[in-house]
Amino acid sequence: MEYYQAIQNRAGQTSAVTTQFLPALTVGGVTAAGLITQSTALEGLATIRDNALADSDAARNAENQGFLLLQYLDLSLPAAAEAELNDDVVAEAALLDLLDPAYAITPRTTENALERAKKVLAALTKINAYLMTQIPSRPAITAAGKNASNLSAAALAQPALEQAVDDRAAAASTARSSLRIAANTLDRLNKRFYSRLKAEARTNLPLANALNQIDTDYEAGPETLGIRALLQGGADNLHLLIAYESGTYHAAVTNTLEWMVVGVDSTFTHSTPADPSGNALGPFAVGQTVKIRTRTRTAHATTLGSVRTLTLLNL
Repeated sequence: MEYYQAIQNRAGQTSAVTTQFLPALTVGGVTAAGLITQSTALEGLATIRDNALADSDAARNAENQGFLLLQYLDLSLPAAAEAELNDDVVAEAALLDLLDPAYAITPRTTENALERAKKVLAALTKINAYLMTQIPSRPAITAAGKNASNLSAAALAQPALEQAVDDRAAAASTARSSLRIAANTLDRLNKRFYSRLKAEARTNLPLANALNQIDTDYEAGPETLGIRALLQGGADNLHLLIAYESGTYHAAVTNTLEWMVVGVDSTFTHSTPADPSGNALGPFAVGQTVKIRTRTRTAHATTLGSVRTLTLLNL
């Protein structure tokens, strides 16, 4: 279970003992029923967090797929132009020279890919115009069915995709913080209730015995193995590539990655040991939605990471 769920369990146990032995007890103006209300509210906050994380992962994946398309077209369209034009023909050799500024830029980053796209588009505009005027007319440069228009569209779309990554990441951070704050507030309230119950138990033996029903050791669970990034990739672009947050992998515990395919699996039926250098799952099919989570185990406790979701896109 996640940490907030352990706090929920303690709230339920505390409320049950309070209702049975001291139904009129209030702590900070909160009754046993109020304890359950606050506990239930964590479910809504967890749902908001999960949805925000899914949106963040989707935005990051869309940005990455946009970059991969941009990079592919940056490289493949000039190669197609090289194959189409004959450098033994003076006019065509001059057109090939127009690609030199593009070749000077390696599209390893989004910034460089966008800069190279400008150079490629400028060259293709003149190359395609030349090809059209030939007799017979020759087709515009394409690579795998994509042309200069596709490169232009990819370049125009990329800044918005990058902005969406920042926006969704901020929303996910806010949702995580809201759940954490609410869980910590409930945790403190649980402990205040327990202190009051323990004080009353000095003269109430049945209550003293009932306190054993309240789990006070949940904080001893192992640290969650955090997922830093979840992206579609691999040589076939049909795998999920998982990277973990630095400092959250500990070799002394058992770290597992679990996953399920929505509409195919009813629960997290698949698992593999988590690799601190990252995991690759798949292949999956374009359009499939995959949910993943981490599980960290010791001999005495288990901690689950929050569910992450990604739908595979077509490049």
